[in-house]
Amino acid sequence: MMRFFVLMLGGVFGGLFPNFAAPFPEHFSATYTVTARNMTIGQAKWSLMPMGEGSYRYDAVTFPRGVLALLHKSRRAEHSEWRYQGERIRPLLYRYHRGGKKGRRVEVVFDWGRGVVRNTAKGKTWQMPVPPDTLDKNVYVLALMRDLGKGLRNFEYAIADGGRIKTYRFSFVGEESLDTALGPVETLLIERIRETLARETTFWCAPKFDYLPVKVVHREKDDTTITLRIDGFSE
Repeated sequence: MMRFFVLMLGGVFGGLFPNFAAPFPEHFSATYTVTARNMTIGQAKWSLMPMGEGSYRYDAVTFPRGVLALLHKSRRAEHSEWRYQGERIRPLLYRYHRGGKKGRRVEVVFDWGRGVVRNTAKGKTWQMPVPPDTLDKNVYVLALMRDLGKGLRNFEYAIADGGRIKTYRFSFVGEESLDTALGPVETLLIERIRETLARETTFWCAPKFDYLPVKVVHREKDDTTITLRIDGFSE
């Protein structure tokens, strides 16, 4: 359950959603309530902002709340720095930090001139080659938003994750009107396609908010379900 809490942190859709490339925001801030077993267990904040000279930073931070805060007092954060390569997101730096007694730090530096990434974790540093369109495991959410804005249905991303390259696949599965803390919102349902059905992840992405997920539901191997629901948004 905590694993997802941390990581949290083509064609025409038809009907409500026309086929055009929507402009992508220069910055935004969104907050979410995180629940499990009908209890509030945390709060998440996702934020995008320009850094100057064509670079951006994207942060996804989670804070334990309620009963969980009594057991896990650590703040956990993912930080990405990136820029555009043509119309694609090209990551430059990824950092993960988990505080507390079992703290952990991970850093991934992308060297596109050499076509490699440098991974640092547990006091060790190593390199590995990466394909040209590789993303980090934080900014893929932004890539998903951009591709939805282009009218795409199916998505496949190479992700530098855990010292190796993984393929994240997603597919459009429907449309849904969703009641949120920000009012009723029309959404596209996007599911992550996994080789095993032991875990399931579904995103409710809202055209109104540049296809930002306004709800995320993740089911773990033990059937624990984690839900993120948006409760604040600003640009």
